[in-house]
Formats: sequence, structure tokens, C-alpha cells
Amino acid sequence: MKEPISASKQGASKRLIRLFNASLIAGVLLLLCPPLHANEQQQLLDVQQQLKQQQQQLKKRKNDISKAQEQLRQYELALADSSQQLRKLNNQLSHSKIEQQDIQQQEQQLEEKLAQQQQALKAQINSAYRLGNSDYMKMLLNQQNAADLERMLSYYQYLAKARSKALEQVSFQQLELSKVQSQLAEVQKHLEGLVAQQKQKLDQLQSQQNQRKQQLAKLNKLQNTEQSRLEQLQINEQHLQQVISDQIEQQQQLALKQNLDKTPLTGLAKAKGKLPWPLKGRVLHSYNSKNQGQTRWQGIVIDSHPGTNVKAVASGNVVFADWLRGYGLVVAIDHGEQYLSFYGYNQSLNAEIGERVSAGQTVAYAGNTGGQTTNALFFQIRHKGQTLDPRKWLK
Repeated sequence: MKEPISASKQGASKRLIRLFNASLIAGVLLLLCPPLHANEQQQLLDVQQQLKQQQQQLKKRKNDISKAQEQLRQYELALADSSQQLRKLNNQLSHSKIEQQDIQQQEQQLEEKLAQQQQALKAQINSAYRLGNSDYMKMLLNQQNAADLERMLSYYQYLAKARSKALEQVSFQQLELSKVQSQLAEVQKHLEGLVAQQKQKLDQLQSQQNQRKQQLAKLNKLQNTEQSRLEQLQINEQHLQQVISDQIEQQQQLALKQNLDKTPLTGLAKAKGKLPWPLKGRVLHSYNSKNQGQTRWQGIVIDSHPGTNVKAVASGNVVFADWLRGYGLVVAIDHGEQYLSFYGYNQSLNAEIGERVSAGQTVAYAGNTGGQTTNALFFQIRHKGQTLDPRKWLK
């Protein structure tokens, strides 16, 4: 019979069991700790990799946006060129139609004159025919007296001269009519050519508009977040500031040299509240109204129809006339005393750098360049580099 285990021995056994269990758990934990640490490191590496990929994607998106903006610029410049050529073609077509109407009127007048002269010649021939039996030889043989003979001879000479003159006039009118009809044929041929060119240019314009539409959709897809649009607005403003500080300041000096012989520019200070509007239309966005995020409009946006004349609000020197990111085709005019006016979103331009323009002169044609979806004019006034509320300066 085995000896029963004492209480002290039982307690020792329990302590040994607890110690064994603790050791076992500690061993297991020690075994498990390295894998947990490795997982954390792997998670950190994964996060870093994702961050790197996001940075690469962000960089790629910015590059894609820049490329899309450049492609949009190319499309809009081509579209502006086609619009300008189409406008010239339409002007030529109008002038040719007026010329055609003038020539047709000349043709009608010549035909009426010719008909009158032919009728007069016919009457003279009939008169000569009726007197045909009393010719000069018969009068001599009949021994008519000298007075009658002289009178009849004078009458015959008069009729002969009248017939000769009438024949010359008829011949001249026929020649003139032939020339006019030839001119009319040339004008009509020229008109047909212009109409064909116009159709071709319209087709080209439609194709370019479709290309621009697709490019704009691509650009909007790349800028589909508010943060992205905000970034682009900030970039556009930076580009404008850079143009003002670099190109425009240089061109101001050149324009001043080119226009030394013209009336000095005195700025816009005395014209506050008196300037004419660059075009008539509803104001879509007011100065300092909210744009995107925390950005605000630094000018006004005026609703317009495509191709509407955009007019200079005051005389000045053109110091910028080109495409500008976010603003499309832009004209900037220096009015002197560090006052500048800007006209953006234009379909095409009608002014060149260095040109002196007068108040009311057409400097551009309204459009929707710069990636805009509606036809409008962006108008801005600056003084010493700072934007002003244009409506306080306009009538």
C-alpha cells in the first residue's frame, strides 16, 4: 500500500505544475514574438510602398494634367486659327456678293442701253430705207435745183453720221457688256471657291471642336476631385502672376518705345466708373465671389455668345496676346501708370503685342478657351499688380 501524499508535498506538486505551465506559456510567447514583430515590419513596408505608389500616381496625374493642358492649348490655338480664317472667308464672301450685285446691276443697265441704242439704230435704218429711192445720183439726173440738192445731201450726211455713231455705240456697249459678263463669271467662280473653302473650314472647325471636347473631358476626368481643381486654380493663378512679372513687364518697355510718337498713357484713375463694358452680357461671377475651396474670383466673368466682339475699355499698348493656362486666349493692355486690363477665354485674338489700341477697338472675339465649358469673357483690372473690382470702374 502506497503512502498517502502529504499536504506539503501536494502543495509543492501544484507549484511545480504552475511553474511548468508558466514556463510553457512563456516559451510559447517567446516563440510567437518574432513572427508578430515581423508582421509589424511587413505592415510598415506595405504602408511605405502604398505611400510611394500614391506619390508616383500623384506625380503621374500632375504630369498627365500638364500634358492634357498642353494638348488642350494646341487644340484651342488651332481652333482659334480656323475661326479667324473662317471669319476672313465670310468677310470675303460678303464683299464678293456685294461685288456680284454691283456687276449684275451694271449688266442690267448696259443691256437696257444696248436695247435703246439698237432701237434707235433700227429707226434710222427704216428712215434711210424710206428715202432710198431719192439717192444722190437720182437727184443729179433729175436736175433738181442746187438748194434742194444741198439740203438733201446734208440730210443724207446727217443720217450717215447718226447711223455710224449709233453703230459705234452699239458696238461699244456690246463690248462693255461682254467685259462685265466676263467679270461676273469670274466673281461667280470665285464665290463658288469661297463657298467650298467655307464648307471645308466649317468641317475642320467641327472636327477641332470635337477634339477639344474629348480633350476637355479627359482633363476634367483627371481633375475630378475638388482638391485637384483647387490645385489647378492655384497653378493657373501662379502662371498669371509669372506672366505679369516676367513677360508683361518686359513688353511694357518695348511697347512704350514703339509708341513714343503717340499720346502718352495716363492710366485709369480718372476713368473710374466711366469705362465702357468690354461686351454686353450678364455677369456670371462677380469679383471676390467664391470660386473653388478657399479661392475667389479675381475678376468678373461675363456671359457672351461665341464670336462676340471684345472691345478695349480704354486706349493702351498690347503687352500680351497669347494662350495662357486656365484663361485660354488672353489679351493684356497696359493703360499707363501701372494699370492693366485683361481679357480671357477668347475664341480668337484681334490684336498683337506692341500694338497701340484705342478705346472701343475690337481686340478679341469671345469664346470658351482655357478649358471653359460655357462661352464667356473673363475680365480683370490690375493696378500695381493688385486686382481691382472691375464693376467699380465700368459704367
